Amino acid sequence: MSMLLLAPILIPIVFGVLWYALKLEGKRMNIAYLATMAVSAGLAVVVAFAGKGEQIILKWTETLCLCLRVDDMSRIYLLLISLIWPGVGLYATEYLAHDARPQRFFLFYTVTQGVLYALSMSGNLVTFYMFYEAMTLLTVPLVLHNRDKEAVAASIKYLIYSVIGASAALAGIFFVGSLGSTGDFAAGPLTAEQLAGKEGLAMAIFMTMIIGFSVKAGMFPLHGWLPTAHPVAPAPASAVLSGVITKMGVLGVVRVIYSVAGVERLRGTWLQMVLLSLSLLTVLMGSLLAFKEKRLKKRLAYSSVSQVSYVLFGLFTMTELGFIGAMLHVVFHSLMKNTLFMGAGAVIHKTEKTRVEDMDGLGKRMPYTYVFFTVASLGLIGIPPTGGFVSKWNLAEGALNMGLDIAWVGPVALLISAVLTAAYLLTLVIRGCFPGEEVQCGPRCEVSWRMLAPMALYAALIVGLGVFSGGMSNYFAQIAAALMG
Repeated sequence: MSMLLLAPILIPIVFGVLWYALKLEGKRMNIAYLATMAVSAGLAVVVAFAGKGEQIILKWTETLCLCLRVDDMSRIYLLLISLIWPGVGLYATEYLAHDARPQRFFLFYTVTQGVLYALSMSGNLVTFYMFYEAMTLLTVPLVLHNRDKEAVAASIKYLIYSVIGASAALAGIFFVGSLGSTGDFAAGPLTAEQLAGKEGLAMAIFMTMIIGFSVKAGMFPLHGWLPTAHPVAPAPASAVLSGVITKMGVLGVVRVIYSVAGVERLRGTWLQMVLLSLSLLTVLMGSLLAFKEKRLKKRLAYSSVSQVSYVLFGLFTMTELGFIGAMLHVVFHSLMKNTLFMGAGAVIHKTEKTRVEDMDGLGKRMPYTYVFFTVASLGLIGIPPTGGFVSKWNLAEGALNMGLDIAWVGPVALLISAVLTAAYLLTLVIRGCFPGEEVQCGPRCEVSWRMLAPMALYAALIVGLGVFSGGMSNYFAQIAAALMG
């Protein structure tokens, strides 16, 4: 059974390279890559539900190895990637239909799928770090895809920020290794005996590691790559960068806080106060910048800066409800932001309009796109019965359960951000659907089913999983209890 863990990783890597080497084009290329993504996703789902045991990829010493293992956190990410990756891939087949280099995009996109599965199943810090770096290197070409001056600058910035964050995390991995720990996530947090005499240094190192992984999640002060990379990347790349890649930074934070450092050691310390402050600052700053931004995709990018820090804030509360809210928001934000970026990409694909003031009347020309865009917008604001309401409710309750005198600051900041989110997203919806009688809307120009189907699926899940969120909440509660026990 342990060999099964390798299948969803190797299939997209091997066949992604093979299809590129065969120089497939057009319909044959689309079918080959989509089939590869679908098969890999299907196997990942099987692994999530049935995968057991441990797969040692490479062993250097008795305590240092590359290993894969499926645990409760792995299952969340395996299922999320399997839901998002083929859907956005289907969308990309039409979006890139007239692109000069679709083969290169699908090569890196498909290989990244396999690396993300490996990253999700990483059993220790060393394995996690190596696949984390591989993810960065493989997604740089997605940002660089257009090869113009802005794309080159954005990809360099993305790479520099990512290397800074990963280097900070690597310093922490060396420290953990120096204590005689393997950094194995199943072994539990570091013990008091291992940290004896080094408690102060350990807190600083934990802070460094968390900040390092938070770079990918877009937390202040190293958030700048997000609003730079999204506007220049193709819409499918923007969708997964925001919806999935940022969540891998979140996974790194979860592993450090809950599996390496231990919440009992961090709760109530200066480190928790600093992290809570940075996450709330990012939530408000991202919302304000999104409200002021006039370019469509950059507005959504600043929105991601804000919304992913909702997740980080929930984790930093170090409470069960905060953890549940964070994990719910991982799922729902991924669905919502993928839908929003695909909706924005559909508008750009059909009309070449990229600014907010150009959105007037587009809802009448692209009605299905705007329906799905509106559902995702309501979810991101937190309007019931969407999933965004459920996740944000748990986040607010988790903050109030911290037992700190300043616990009320979190819910207030989230409420202010929600108002700003309504302002910068509903503006797009209103301009598109209610432009005024003086605006000449023009003929319909809706995209095809290949772009609409993924948006329709994710919009349905935003509402459906929001209404029936009890199962997910209970599962996340079990994970929280195990990690905090």
